[in-house]
Amino acid sequence: MRKLLLASVAVFALSSAAQAANTATTVQIGAANGSTVNQQGHVNDSSTTFQLGIVNSASTMQGTTSPSLNNASSVTQIGVLGNAATTGQVATGNNTSSISQSTLFGFPPNNSAGVGQLGGGLNLSTITQH
Repeated sequence: MRKLLLASVAVFALSSAAQAANTATTVQIGAANGSTVNQQGHVNDSSTTFQLGIVNSASTMQGTTSPSLNNASSVTQIGVLGNAATTGQVATGNNTSSISQSTLFGFPPNNSAGVGQLGGGLNLSTITQH
């Protein structure tokens, strides 16, 4: 009985580890910032990216080769000459994406944002550009 109990605990531990969520946080402050996040988890993928620079570029892909249960992505970019952000999400459950782009020092806004979402539940996307 003890061996069976230990085997059950081991199987549960391995299952839990295999189903663990992916979490990524990126903070970049510099002249030219570039970030690429690729998350292919089975349960929950979560990514937060913050960029402050002259030129900023960010790409976040979640569940695109192996669908996740839920995906959440947030990108905040503050730039002088330009900001570019792309988010791709595939989930059996819900997708949430938020992109915020701002231009400093009165320069004309030069912002580019794209979101692609495929989900079995809710697909929510917010893009704010200044």
